[in-house]
Order: sequence, then C-alpha cells, then structure tokens
Amino acid sequence: MSLQYEEIKAPRFRTETVDGYDQIIVPPQRNAFVMLFLLVWLCGWTIGGATAMHNLLSRPFQPFLAFWLCGWLLGEGFVLVSLGWMSTGAEILRSVGSDLEVSYCMLGFTRSKLYRGTAISDLSASASPVFSLNGRYGQMSLPFLGGNKTGSVKFTYGARAIYLAVGLDEAEGQLIVERLSKKLPATVRTASSAEVARGSGF
Repeated sequence: MSLQYEEIKAPRFRTETVDGYDQIIVPPQRNAFVMLFLLVWLCGWTIGGATAMHNLLSRPFQPFLAFWLCGWLLGEGFVLVSLGWMSTGAEILRSVGSDLEVSYCMLGFTRSKLYRGTAISDLSASASPVFSLNGRYGQMSLPFLGGNKTGSVKFTYGARAIYLAVGLDEAEGQLIVERLSKKLPATVRTASSAEVARGSGF
C-alpha cells in the first residue's frame, strides 16, 4: 500500500492591490462551536438583563442591581463585538511609503494605526499560544478592541512589542514577514531573522 503526499495548503491570508497599495488581508479566527455557544449565552444573558432592568425601573432603587447591570452591559457589549469580529472582521496590513498601516475592519467600522517604518525593528514570525496540558490556553483575541498580545507576526516599536496577523500559524507569519520586508526599510529585519528566512528557502 503506497502512501500519498499530504495536501499542501494555501495560506489563509490573501493579498490584493487597492489604490496602488499592496495589502495583506488576514481573516478573523472563526470557531463554529464558540460562535454557537456565544449566541446561546447571549440570548440568556439578554433576557436576564432585560428582567433586571425591568425590576430596577419598577421597584424601589436597588444599588446592587444597578451595579450588576453595569457588569451586564459590559458583558453584552464584549460578546456582541466578539461575534461581530468573528463573522465580519478583517485585519489589513499595508505599506504606505516606508511606513506600515494596520487596520481592523468590522461591520463597516475601521480602526487604523500607522507605524513609522524607520522605528520598526526585529520584524519576525511568532508562534501563537496553543492549548497545552498544563491547563493554559491560547487567549481569545479581539484585535478591533486593541491591546493585542498574540499574533503570527511581531516587531519591536520603541519600548513595545507589537503583534499582528492574529489566528495564523508561524509559517504563515513568515510569509507575511517576507512580503512586508520588501516594502519596509531594510532596518526592520535583524540579522538573525534574515538568516532564518534564507534558511527556510524564501
């Protein structure tokens, strides 16, 4: 019985040219089970919040109930943003001149950040956290809200580590690094990362 080669899969990101700028579009992490769970949870949470709000308005003021509703509102908003990001979100990376523009789009809204190319260093692929037997899980990330702490691409910007391309693996991150390096200043890459890239055949 002969074995067959494993299928070579294409990267999950895509590239396109818009208004003369090359850009990389990274889709959001989608998990059908998580999305279904959040939808069911949201229904129960919304009913609970509506009931609590009715009690707050129809009875003497209850400080604890008012405080609980503040937490309810935060939870409701977080889940709605999570579902919106997973269903319609996109992370867009593009070079503008010698700088890097990163945009997060969701439901017609866009948040953009511009990084000075000459201030970017140590651009490299990064391994995203995964499930491990010691009970630690890769965190659920919502790039649209900012403060991203994981991603398949990372670089140093001043005294901060910036992570991009959430939800992709390290090999896909390496492909993105190679594409960005062609557009950004040569100083974005370290000697060590350049050697890794040469060794990987890119």
